[in-house]
Amino acid sequence: MDRTVSIGDRGTLKLSNFSGDVRITGTSGGDVVIHAVRRASRERLDNIKLEITTNGSTVSIEANKRVPDYKEKNNNVVETDFDIKVPKGTTLNLDSFSGKLEVTGVTGEINAETFSGDIDIDAAAAGQVPAMTAETFSGNIQARVPASASGKVRFNSFSGSVRSDLPIDMGSRTKRRDFSGEIGNGSGPTLRFTTFSGDLRIQK
Repeated sequence: MDRTVSIGDRGTLKLSNFSGDVRITGTSGGDVVIHAVRRASRERLDNIKLEITTNGSTVSIEANKRVPDYKEKNNNVVETDFDIKVPKGTTLNLDSFSGKLEVTGVTGEINAETFSGDIDIDAAAAGQVPAMTAETFSGNIQARVPASASGKVRFNSFSGSVRSDLPIDMGSRTKRRDFSGEIGNGSGPTLRFTTFSGDLRIQK
């Protein structure tokens, strides 16, 4: 499935997916270019739709929109992999259950949440660090930032650990799994990371 939607250079993309990997790449221009591969039985493909809607400069993607009155004993879903290109200034709101979320070269605010999948955000490719919130239960989070990055870091986890290529100034707070700190001079955006058992890796 392929579709192109124009949203301008600073629109919003909302995506809800249950199972499947999501790759999003920031590009020049004002179009969202969506490529999706769906896998399921013929019955489910016919009755659980991929819905794409627009409202002004916002594009919303729902990967498992059931047709009215369709019921299935096991309440199964369609597994969907996405490869999406967006204007680099796009704000992202991404929600997935078991798939990996991968974002590269986006300078707009990034909000990514998954239950068991990993989250990989490459801000180094964009040359600047956007505000970001990444949350996962059992997956790991990896964030790549420019070596000159500056901002605030918030991390909360039950059993996960943190490794960072950049020094993190935690002030007087030294809890390994629950801290607020700064990278660089701390004047940039806030990077929020939450896991239950997953680890955080900050790279440059």
